[in-house]
Amino acid sequence: MKRALLALWLLFSWVGFAQAQVPAGISTPIGISASSQNVEITLISERAAVQAGDVFHVAIRQKIAPDWHTYWRNPGDSGEPTYLNWTLPDGVKAGEIKWPAPTAIPFGPLVNYGFSKSVVLPVEVQVPASAKPGTSISLKIDATWLECADVCIPGEGSVAITLPVEATKRDSGDASAIQAALASLPKPLPGKAHLTDLGAGGLQLVVTGVPANGKAYFFPHELKLGALVDFAAPQEFVRGKDGFGLNLVKSKSLPDPFVGPFGGVLVIGDGKDAKAYSLSAELIAAAPMAAVAGSKPAGGTDVGLMQALLFAFLGGLILNLMPCVFPILSMKALGLLEASHGDKAEARTHGLWYGFGVLACFLGLAGLLIGLQAAGMAVGWGFQLQSPAIIVGLSVLMVLIGFNLLGFYEIGTSLQGAGAGLASKGGHAGSFFTGVLAVVVAAPCTAPFMGVALGFAATQPPIGALSVFAALGLGFAAPFVALTFMPGLMRALPRPGPWMSRLREALSFPMFATAIWLIWVSSAQVGQAGVLAALGGVLAAGFAVWIWRTWPGHKGRSVALIVLTAGLVGAGTYVTQAPAKATEAASSSFGGEPWTPARVEALQQEGKTVFVNFTADWCVTCKVNEVTVFADPAVRSALNGDKAVYLVADWTSRDDVIAKALASHGRVGVPLYLVYKPGVAEPQILPQLLSAEVVKTALN
Repeated sequence: MKRALLALWLLFSWVGFAQAQVPAGISTPIGISASSQNVEITLISERAAVQAGDVFHVAIRQKIAPDWHTYWRNPGDSGEPTYLNWTLPDGVKAGEIKWPAPTAIPFGPLVNYGFSKSVVLPVEVQVPASAKPGTSISLKIDATWLECADVCIPGEGSVAITLPVEATKRDSGDASAIQAALASLPKPLPGKAHLTDLGAGGLQLVVTGVPANGKAYFFPHELKLGALVDFAAPQEFVRGKDGFGLNLVKSKSLPDPFVGPFGGVLVIGDGKDAKAYSLSAELIAAAPMAAVAGSKPAGGTDVGLMQALLFAFLGGLILNLMPCVFPILSMKALGLLEASHGDKAEARTHGLWYGFGVLACFLGLAGLLIGLQAAGMAVGWGFQLQSPAIIVGLSVLMVLIGFNLLGFYEIGTSLQGAGAGLASKGGHAGSFFTGVLAVVVAAPCTAPFMGVALGFAATQPPIGALSVFAALGLGFAAPFVALTFMPGLMRALPRPGPWMSRLREALSFPMFATAIWLIWVSSAQVGQAGVLAALGGVLAAGFAVWIWRTWPGHKGRSVALIVLTAGLVGAGTYVTQAPAKATEAASSSFGGEPWTPARVEALQQEGKTVFVNFTADWCVTCKVNEVTVFADPAVRSALNGDKAVYLVADWTSRDDVIAKALASHGRVGVPLYLVYKPGVAEPQILPQLLSAEVVKTALN
């Protein structure tokens, strides 16, 4: 019925436009370009000159008028693809069009597959081995296509090109364009795919071994008779444990019985980050992909870029109040006190350098995170703290800063940066370093608004993701930088005096406390090896400081740096080779048990309420919630009751399953708290900063 209506509509369209249509062919001698009303075609070649036996590509480039489109090899509900009729010299062979991935083009109740604006259609050409230098080969194409907007018009044109045969092949100026078109063609699917008959007019394309963020679309190839799917029907994404599925609606014209294999192009993602794969799927008798309990597409939050940027900025502001940043706040406070009554211009300069350091570190971590994810690694925010070597290095760094604050050694651009460096013109590097260090130490925390913003960033192209991280950095740096630009507030701070030395020494102890906490985190990751490595690094740092103090001159400082570097490399190498410790500690806290997706599904089938705590030992926010909320007797009673089960997903060390679960809920870091209710597929997501009342209300 749909085809019959289309044919009738096309008939009236052609009759109505017969008077307006200009001749589709060209009126000039055949060249490399030809035009219809809305499409210009150009024949481009990868070669300026060919050689005997050469295999190269030519391409038809279609430049399409705005609001018009041409069609893919399978045009969908209506339309016709581009056809090429070749006139070739003896021995020269041309292959089929190598089709790029199309886009879905809705038109009323129909959906077509095609191209807008422009498209390059490559074709492989073979030159015979008998071709002789000094001769030439002429390639002529008579092309036909259908160009459509709200009406459709047949288009045609003839193009030709003559290429000399030489002893050595030469690339043309269009070679890069053709190579780019070839590089963008759908790649073979790296995983596996099959079709499952769901009955009642449904099919499911099951894909395993290929990650997806909740967005995928299948463009089936044409069939000799009928069509595989209803092109206009939505394709429902189903996230499974080992892959994903796309629920498709069978075409009413699908032959019965129908047998495979069925080919097509699978596009995963959207926009510039979309990836296209070619596949061939057999129809097999198998169960459909089972959805992971409570799963939903990553970045399922209903926020846009502007809202995500606002959330990121607010999250960065609040991050200054999180406990993980307290040690660095003490260093910044010391710097403000020392600069409050000095050179205001210099204070502002140091404030800006601190802000540059914050931005550089946020963008650097974001770039590394995006790169690792693009390489196929399941990582999220705070990923650097999942490395025991980095944890050990940070613990040694905190001890060194503490020694510096106590006055055991001095460096021109002091490590505390915002401290003594603010009082001297040479401390800009120290201010920059303080900003970097503040971000590194803040990584274990996720402030309110941050989770939604970072979840949105995880689904965006690199530019969008980096914009969100930049907004987060601006919010984090804003209070300190803004204060250096407010002379009135700066003057209200206490005047520097001898008491500053005692304050500086006192501020060393938060650094030592942070070092102790980091050593404890390393013990949770790799056991006693982490403690031994960290303490060995601290010993090397102490020895280096002693050499720095007792051996004056450049030679002594060089030796101290060598000792420190050797100690850090040795400690990092040792702890990296240590086997990861089982993560039973967190799950045993407050009567919890280890989380797995299968356990959630089983408990839901039993009619239980499930509370899932995604946590990590290096996540300070997580630990604060454990001490203030999960230790509450009423909360513990509710979690350990007959109707509720408490599961813990410990992300202290890298775990790809946990990372993917976080992504399925639009998050890239911990903490994340989920409450699954009986009979409800989607879980309730609780705030990152919990209260006992929030937990008890969710469980009830």
